[in-house]
Amino acid sequence: MPMNGKQILEAFIDYIESDSLKRKHWLRRVREAGFDQALSEYREKTSTKEMPLQM
Repeated sequence: MPMNGKQILEAFIDYIESDSLKRKHWLRRVREAGFDQALSEYREKTSTKEMPLQM
């Protein structure tokens, strides 16, 4: 089931708070591309992990 906006935002925050390297990477991405773009990239990254391979 896809996450709604609030859930994806909370998951993103939890993810970047879990590790200093992740935080540094994503905060740099936010500065470069903007928050909406970085969050969209995070959503794409996590949605591909959650989806099973289709054959």
